[in-house]
Amino acid sequence: MPQTYKNIYFRDLPAEKSSLTLAFGVRDADLYSAVKPLSSDTLRNVLGYDSFAEFQHDAETSGRSVNALALWILRKHLRDSQTVANGQLLDWGGDHPFSLNALQATYRGGRDEPLHTWYPFLEGFSSAFVEAIIQRYCPNSKTVFDPFAGTGTTPLTAARLGKQALFCEVNPVLQFVVSVKAEVIQMQETTRSFLAQQIIEFGESVQAQVQNVLPNAYLRHSFESVFGKSGFFDSNTFETVLKFRSLIDDTHRFSPQIARILTVAVLRSLVPASNLIRRGDLRYMTEVELTRTHDRKPDLAELVAKSLAKLAEDVCSITSSITQAPLLLLENAKNLNLLPNLELDSTISSPPYLNGTNYFRNTKIELWFLRRLVCRDDLARFRFDALTAGINDVSKGKSAGKLPPSAIGVVNELEKNSYDTRIPKMVACFASEMNSTLCALASRTAKKGIIAMDIGDSAYAGVRVPTDRFIVESLESEGFELVDQSVLRERRSRSQIKLAQQLLIFGRKRARQSHGRRERIDGKFWSSSWNSFKENLPHQTGTYAKRNWGHPLHSLCSYQGKLKPSLAAHLVRTFVKPGGKMLDPFSGVGTLAFEAALHGVEAWAFDISPPAVHITAGKIETVDPAKCISTVHQLADFINKNEPTSEELASIASIRFNGLLSSYFHSKTLNEILLARRYFQLNSPSNGSESLVLSSLLHILHGNRPYALSRRSHSLTPFAPTGPTEYRALIPRLLAKVERSVSTVLPSDFVTGHSIKQDVTEWWPSSVRELDAVITSPPFFASTRFHVGNWMRLWFAGWEAEDFQQKSGAFVDERQRHGFDVYEPVFRQCRERLKPDGVLVLHLGGSRKCDMAEELSRIARAWFSVADIFVENVSHCERHGIRDKGTTVNHQFLVLH
Repeated sequence: MPQTYKNIYFRDLPAEKSSLTLAFGVRDADLYSAVKPLSSDTLRNVLGYDSFAEFQHDAETSGRSVNALALWILRKHLRDSQTVANGQLLDWGGDHPFSLNALQATYRGGRDEPLHTWYPFLEGFSSAFVEAIIQRYCPNSKTVFDPFAGTGTTPLTAARLGKQALFCEVNPVLQFVVSVKAEVIQMQETTRSFLAQQIIEFGESVQAQVQNVLPNAYLRHSFESVFGKSGFFDSNTFETVLKFRSLIDDTHRFSPQIARILTVAVLRSLVPASNLIRRGDLRYMTEVELTRTHDRKPDLAELVAKSLAKLAEDVCSITSSITQAPLLLLENAKNLNLLPNLELDSTISSPPYLNGTNYFRNTKIELWFLRRLVCRDDLARFRFDALTAGINDVSKGKSAGKLPPSAIGVVNELEKNSYDTRIPKMVACFASEMNSTLCALASRTAKKGIIAMDIGDSAYAGVRVPTDRFIVESLESEGFELVDQSVLRERRSRSQIKLAQQLLIFGRKRARQSHGRRERIDGKFWSSSWNSFKENLPHQTGTYAKRNWGHPLHSLCSYQGKLKPSLAAHLVRTFVKPGGKMLDPFSGVGTLAFEAALHGVEAWAFDISPPAVHITAGKIETVDPAKCISTVHQLADFINKNEPTSEELASIASIRFNGLLSSYFHSKTLNEILLARRYFQLNSPSNGSESLVLSSLLHILHGNRPYALSRRSHSLTPFAPTGPTEYRALIPRLLAKVERSVSTVLPSDFVTGHSIKQDVTEWWPSSVRELDAVITSPPFFASTRFHVGNWMRLWFAGWEAEDFQQKSGAFVDERQRHGFDVYEPVFRQCRERLKPDGVLVLHLGGSRKCDMAEELSRIARAWFSVADIFVENVSHCERHGIRDKGTTVNHQFLVLH
């Protein structure tokens, strides 16, 4: 090793010297490695001098140089007091029984560990640090929780040690990184070796592959919406970024694992390839920095290739697997109070330091790339949700609640001395938000549980902000006591206030407070109407029992598996008041959402199927009859001026389910359908009017009446066609259907809703929040396979033959065949998007093969309490001419709160 150096700062150094520079030779490599991460404060403490003059005097008296004396003292201290914990934790802290090398409590401490550097999140610590805490303070704990998980060191280490790991993390970038790490560590060694080889092979061709895809138009549009004309990238790099988004999406179709690994490689390469730099916070490079890097600025594709090589190397380096992946319990730790059944053995975490760092602004480029920033308000929403730890987290909508006693005086002092009025509010919000979070955490910690917090204090305007004291007081108020304390690092603020990073260990000293929501459900506003529903089953009586009950728009497009409108109406009326907000995350063709809109409720509807999304939009979004008719005329003009291509005609030969696609139509009708399909691919509906036209066309694609374009089939699912083949013109039938639909009248209190294409197991839009109810009917187990039953409409909406193999795997009706844990992210996001007194209602199918209500209530237990399970016999229900309706023998209603 060549000669290395370490600076120590003394306040009384001569004016011409900014610091004392210690030189370490080759024989001092071990000593340099030990002291490199230590702050000046720690080094001065070890040397025993606060004054350079005194130190220099003693060096001269002993006949040594300053450098020689310093190295002699450091080596003696290292030799005399070094202890080793877990083979690598060096003690620089004196007599304390659990003193940790400061390096292990920082991001750099784990830089040689596999996966640790996958994403450069500098606020973190090493797995050795976590393991040492577990081994000393909670070796027998079954659960380990981290409410501020960052890149997942605590939950991943706990899972490796055989614990049930639970965590919260509000930043989607870090959530994603943790999920990919967990996926890799769960693999068996042979599977990981195969994956590593796949990554290597993909990385060798990635620079060529990214040049062969088109830039992602959606990401380009969202960049303009979020960032405007910001020059984060030069033009060529920006185009490459957009191409990588497209390459990842294409790759995901045939290899989801490689797509996720590629995403990590791109995420860690975006800032190095940009005009930005991380120096504490993310900022533009200065002119000097830009000039310095201009000739050697890294190419994004090259960076990604190198990152893939690094990731492959790390995958090969993993020596052990985990049997149970960490569970993302909540995104936002501030919502812990919403969990009724949580009991934790141990918590190990490092909350955000009150240091002004803007954690979301620092990851805004990555958030945008993950499609988590799509409009200007999104970044503000994330900052609002996050624990207040920086100036930019302060907003008018945030207000401080209850403060720990010591915080009151600090805030008052800051109000007198601060140079920025946001500083005292920032400290007050931090203290109150931490207080409420810790109170919820304390009441959810087991009798013998421990809480370990790594925290650093701060200073503003010459005022020390003792965040460690805030935490101590908050937990003491909940029956905990500080049982151990270690100083990990020391430093000084710009105003020379002595600051420290500390590890605080808490244990319970008195019985915990009850935290569950113990109120009886008869205290809910919906309890009496729910009891009435169960007793009377109103959707089965009178006019409600008729097949054609309800608003005519319910028949905008026939659809297999559609919920009965009268049942949807009574569920909405039972659980949501007019003026409220509701979500159906498995909306299908929007029956529940449409009934909510008719009931004066603002409704959101999610579905993964493109036809379903547009059919719902045609019902609940704003529809202009004139725009609808105009769209039909534009489609007619397109059909008249174009001809199907040979590629389009050839492609339909591979579309075959109940019969060849071409066998359903007269050749002239089929040509018109192919052109209409192309039109809507080129002009994807962007509003309710255009969606209604597309939905009308989807409705007339197949059926058993003259309105249909097909030979005789079925309106719900296109069974093999029968009867004569005759030409049926598309435009007249479409126009008639559209005119019937737009002529219907909506009530005056109708509330426009929102139909969104959404995989419910992925991140939900941040605008969907403060819901009064989530009411939904997930796919019944081992029943309808929606991609098969609706194959022709999926084809018309853009699916090709290979999509029925690749895209269908994302549908929950397919995924739940392998396990109901697919619902975990659904329940988690329902819990955080509902109001504290909100309700989740699931309409389920019970069968001889599976009791869905029992299975899902077990999964939901981490987030909800079961209010009721009600079973309805449906043996009398009509079959709509469908020969096989699956294995469902009864309907179940699972009510969660």
